[in-house]
Amino acid sequence: MRPEDLYSDVIMFHYKNSSHRGALENPTAAQEGSNLSCGDSLRLYIKTNGDTINKVTFDGHGCAISVASASILAELIEGKSKNEASEIIQEFYKMIKGEDFNAELLGDAVVFENLKQFPIRVKCATLAWHTLEQLLK
Repeated sequence: MRPEDLYSDVIMFHYKNSSHRGALENPTAAQEGSNLSCGDSLRLYIKTNGDTINKVTFDGHGCAISVASASILAELIEGKSKNEASEIIQEFYKMIKGEDFNAELLGDAVVFENLKQFPIRVKCATLAWHTLEQLLK
């Protein structure tokens, strides 16, 4: 696999067209995350009602992989409980490590499965996921 093969149509769509991009007014919680090795930086916002994550947005800057990953994460966890979101995060980590994972839980996030071949790009793809994990703690 060549590095340019990472930029699938799904990744480029989420990078250019995310409906989850932008600050969220009156979030329940927000968390900043950064990837110092390449300069990606984002702020993740969530609005919850009890244990349910009703709305997720993000802002900041980064490469196509980090932005697309944040967008896909936001889509996946909206409407989920905090426990369900944590389970999805763990499945994503398993996939990135090359372990067995539940593809049904990950939806479009499976486009990042081949990143394990490019360790330097793993940090880009996992930035939003680590940030959400910190926010949920």
